[in-house]
Amino acid sequence: MRPFSKRAQVLDCLRFHWLACYALLFLVGCDSGLPQVIPCEGTVTFEGGPCPKPGTLYFTPIEPAPGYPMRPATGHFDVDGQFTATTFEPGDGLIPGRYKVGIECWEVEPNMEGRPAVSHVPATYQNPETSGFEVNVTPEGGQQEFKFDVPRLSK
Repeated sequence: MRPFSKRAQVLDCLRFHWLACYALLFLVGCDSGLPQVIPCEGTVTFEGGPCPKPGTLYFTPIEPAPGYPMRPATGHFDVDGQFTATTFEPGDGLIPGRYKVGIECWEVEPNMEGRPAVSHVPATYQNPETSGFEVNVTPEGGQQEFKFDVPRLSK
């Protein structure tokens, strides 16, 4: 093995430091520019029981946390009722603030074929303005969990 000269060692050290600086600048420049989202998940039940079909939650912002923008979000649940909220990317969460929540779960979804839409959720609970469901997402404390219990539609 041939020993490295002092000059080669200095050049290797400089190359490493320059590479580290470029990597740091690259990482700093990769900010998505999107506001902070807080992971939010939860459960939807129908009168304390399982969901009859998959459905969707609609989070309508009513007041942002100080320094945050308002942006609506959604959450999709399966028959197990589990959901994760989505603002920008699937399952990323909600921007801090207060939201009203509407819930949809269709037996027959609205369509252009003329068949009447049939919902498992009373119309009052489909509309975030009238559902009575509200959540407050705080910027501190990490992941947050919410539970929504929907009355079954009377037939």
